[in-house]
Amino acid sequence: MNPFFIVGIIFSVIVLILFIIAFAVFKIVFYNPPKTDHNNPKPDPFLGEDFPQVIKMVKEGKERLIKRPHEAVSVTTDDGFRLYGDFYINPTPTKNTVLCVHGYNSSGYGDFGLIANSILDNGYNCFLLNHRHHEQSEGEFIGFGVLDSKDLIKWIEKINERYPDGKIILYGISMGAATVMQASNKNLTENVVGIVEDCGFTTCWDEFKFVLKKAAHLPSFPLLNMLNVFTKHILGFDCRESDSRKCIAETKLPVLFIHGDADVFVPPFMLDECFNACNSRKEKYTYSGAGHAQSYYKHKEEYEENLFRFIDSCI
Repeated sequence: MNPFFIVGIIFSVIVLILFIIAFAVFKIVFYNPPKTDHNNPKPDPFLGEDFPQVIKMVKEGKERLIKRPHEAVSVTTDDGFRLYGDFYINPTPTKNTVLCVHGYNSSGYGDFGLIANSILDNGYNCFLLNHRHHEQSEGEFIGFGVLDSKDLIKWIEKINERYPDGKIILYGISMGAATVMQASNKNLTENVVGIVEDCGFTTCWDEFKFVLKKAAHLPSFPLLNMLNVFTKHILGFDCRESDSRKCIAETKLPVLFIHGDADVFVPPFMLDECFNACNSRKEKYTYSGAGHAQSYYKHKEEYEENLFRFIDSCI
């Protein structure tokens, strides 16, 4: 038998196996990520030893939050999916709203269940959305900040239906932070006056590359290239091209950048790259010993002081 034919068969089998693996990874990442047991949380290799305590604090905050008056709201995306959220109207009348944008495999309450109370206590309305394919929101796949940044326009429109003269702060955590950065150069209404990004990533590609290396000790090629084939053909975007740095470089809005220096999920160098790319008014705070999306829980008083000073300056 021709040796070149045998080599060709072997190569084809290897490529097929890699594509099958890549598709399996795609389904896990974008369709069916593992769920956290919030009733019995355990330390997480990416979220650290403090993760169970963070979950406890969030649950306690949510229990207080849901007792406050709020309204169920929904929007329809450009591609026809119904998304749901909760609008907390401050009992002290105000037209100004903090739009809270949660992270990957989480929810509005999951990331903002505690700090939403402080947002209300500081005199603002608080809007908690749920991304596509999260909680009760529809959607076939997770948007990973790329699709969500487009959906964010709908949420802004929803707030403006009620408060057309009010001002809006976009506040994102993790994937939500990438979402608000990637929305920052879009055609936002003039009443969006500031952005807060807490531990956002640069691109999907960079994030997947980092996690592959850390979790599986694997190089990005060829698995990530094959994964990107699926995102382009199924989701309609290239993981390399949806870049938070490029978007934030074009915004004129003031931006507050936040990151924990012990983050091993979205590495702190991504904070520096996004911060350095930004050409508008900007502030940066790094919190010592804080893991991914945990700066607030490790340094609550300092975090709130910096956060609300920034928000007040934008309003």
